[in-house]
Amino acid sequence: MVKSNLLKITIFCLVSSNAIIAQEADPIEAARQAKLAAEKAAAEAEAATGAAIEAAAAKAAAAAREKVIADRKAEEERKRLEKEAAEAAEVDAAAEAAALEARRKLAAELGLDLEEVSDSTVQAEVEMMSMDSENVDAKPSKKLGYDFGISSSIGFIKGEAIESLPLGGSIVATTPFGFKAGPLDLKVSLGAGGYTVESLDPVYAGIGANSILSNLIFSETHAGLVGKGLGIRQFAGITLDRLMKKSFNLPFNLLIGGEGFLSTDIDGNGITTYWGGLGIRLDYSL
Repeated sequence: MVKSNLLKITIFCLVSSNAIIAQEADPIEAARQAKLAAEKAAAEAEAATGAAIEAAAAKAAAAAREKVIADRKAEEERKRLEKEAAEAAEVDAAAEAAALEARRKLAAELGLDLEEVSDSTVQAEVEMMSMDSENVDAKPSKKLGYDFGISSSIGFIKGEAIESLPLGGSIVATTPFGFKAGPLDLKVSLGAGGYTVESLDPVYAGIGANSILSNLIFSETHAGLVGKGLGIRQFAGITLDRLMKKSFNLPFNLLIGGEGFLSTDIDGNGITTYWGGLGIRLDYSL
């Protein structure tokens, strides 16, 4: 009985001792757990702070990149606008220079002051100059420089040795060879023709030169055979070269003017005489 009680008492003491030890260990464990929780919270806070910093840095970098791109586009747009403005200013300056040059040219041709030349006339001249420039740029000239013309003339004045007014025509070849004579650019030309009169059929063959003044006035002089003796042929008038070739882009030119002949021997009898009339010539350029 006593042994049994001692055993019970011993077991009770052991159980009580373990309980006391367990109760004494709970605050330490709690403190350890709290420390672990604090450390975990600190780590999580540090991670959150790092993520926030990285996100803010990425956002700032993206904003900076967008600003650089926007600034670059703005600079490119500024340069483009400046280039367009410079080109427009250059075109305007060229147009003003062309208009002034056209006005001076027209004034010189017409014998007027600059202020007396109308704006519409200047505009037409500028457009024609522009067309000429475009034609030169688009179709480089490969012409040989030779002109071949066929003319016809009807006489309306004559000398006493000629019974009736002559009627006939001639062929003229203009070469690219020539020389300068003051403001004139003379080109060597050759001509031959025949004319009909009641009792005569005078022929002519000569060599000389021609020139165009101010793109309008044409003059050609030949010396050679007229009738049976030496003589001179003179043709002078206006050329429609600008209208035919440049405006209508045709390969030929039309000349209208007066044609006159002087012969020192019209029929082989030493008679000097003359005749003249209206001449029309069609020139083809090669």
